[in-house]
Amino acid sequence: MAARRGSQWMAEFERNLRKLERQLPTPVRRVLRQLVQNLREAQRQLEAARSERDARWQKLAKQLRGDAARLVRQLRQAVEPSRSSARRARPARKRPARKRARRPRKK
Repeated sequence: MAARRGSQWMAEFERNLRKLERQLPTPVRRVLRQLVQNLREAQRQLEAARSERDARWQKLAKQLRGDAARLVRQLRQAVEPSRSSARRARPARKRPARKRARRPRKK
């Protein structure tokens, strides 16, 4: 219901603005039209700049998230003991001694 009222109000506003424009002298009417065109162009440029800003922000945010994730991985690798040193630290398992085959004695 509020949207309907808003759209009705806007339509009435536009209608009254057109009536007022018709009552103005021609030179003033031309200036008014030029002002409206300039305002629309400025709004278009502003929206383009906003969308460009948002795109740049998204790109930078993505890069920052990737950099942060890479740094976290590097920190974890630096803090955690390496796997090769962990293997060296474990005591070696003792294997059972091999039985040697006996050579016959020479006489």
